[in-house]
Amino acid sequence: MLALVFLLLASSMFGAYQLYWQPKQKKEEARAALEKADRLLGQNRQQEAVDGYREATALDPSLAQAWNSLAVIEVSGQRMQEALPFFNQALDLDANFFEAQVGRAIAYEGLGRFLEAESDYKKALSLRPNFGGVHYNLGYLYQQQGLYRDAESHYQESLRLLPNLLQALANLGAVYDLLQDPGKAVATYKRALAAHPNEGPIHARLGKSYMKLQDYQRARTAYLRAIELDAVDALIYHDLGVISEQTDDLKQAEEYFNRALSANPSHADSYQKLGVVTAALGYPDQGAGYYQKAIRLDPTHATAHYNLAQHYFAQGRSADGRELMEVFAGLKEYEGRLVTLKRGVNRNPRDSQASYQLAQLHLRFGKVKEAVAVLQRTLQIDPSFQAAQRSLEEIERLSRQ
Repeated sequence: MLALVFLLLASSMFGAYQLYWQPKQKKEEARAALEKADRLLGQNRQQEAVDGYREATALDPSLAQAWNSLAVIEVSGQRMQEALPFFNQALDLDANFFEAQVGRAIAYEGLGRFLEAESDYKKALSLRPNFGGVHYNLGYLYQQQGLYRDAESHYQESLRLLPNLLQALANLGAVYDLLQDPGKAVATYKRALAAHPNEGPIHARLGKSYMKLQDYQRARTAYLRAIELDAVDALIYHDLGVISEQTDDLKQAEEYFNRALSANPSHADSYQKLGVVTAALGYPDQGAGYYQKAIRLDPTHATAHYNLAQHYFAQGRSADGRELMEVFAGLKEYEGRLVTLKRGVNRNPRDSQASYQLAQLHLRFGKVKEAVAVLQRTLQIDPSFQAAQRSLEEIERLSRQ
């Protein structure tokens, strides 16, 4: 009888020992699996790393770092929706998990969920207010939504913390251009080039800002340097053509406009300008053909309509000229109202009604693509704005007919 009692007691003690040991052992195994998965990921053995992270979470579901790593892998493959449950799990386990907070913001941004992305970036900055990369990300989010003053603030803060961050300098310059402040844009691009002198796209942006300031000589110098650095596109050649036209070098202008069209055969502005130069060189009929091409590519190109109308008047085709001038008058009305409404949106970019009115103007003049972009951006900032949702649904319905 005594032997039986001792056996039962020993069994009870052994069972208690197992209850203590097994969780501890599992946590150690989970940590080992996590560390192995990290090494595999560093070797770019992604699927093996995924298997390792899953093993780690199976052994220890409270391992927030493993859940976050699974989410990061999904984001790296642009699978933003699939990443969210993993980020959510990590943040449920650790509400102050900085990397998971930033990662989920990136996933929300990729899904076009502006408000959630903004909230997560702000939470991340509350955890680490001096993290320059997150200020940059939030600035970029605001820039994409047309919230340029908010973008400016966060780009400036990112540059206080990371003074030579090229992306922040480039985008801050672009924001100043969008805010119609080319002087500040020039200063910002110069700062970028002081740190990154061989960055061709920055030379190109500098040239564009100089064009807005009508400083054509400096614009030409910047553009030619961009070409030397292989930062070539139609807009550069187009502006070089404009500069040559300004200095009455019409043959050089003609060459640049043709090069612009070689780079982008759908560039309506270059066809319109090529028409002007060709007519000035003594070939008005050929110039008229270029105006017509510009109008076919962009039926809302006001200047091409005007120039073609003047050509028809010169030919005695008064009825055709008057018809084009009526179209021109309507397009100039659109351009004038567009400037006014854009100014209102820029002044208060979170005003959904102002953005909606801008979208309606685009629709009235057949600019459906532009209207859709404005409506989508409006709904990202204000998802409850029903008028924008109804407009998008109507556009979708008409597109299916």
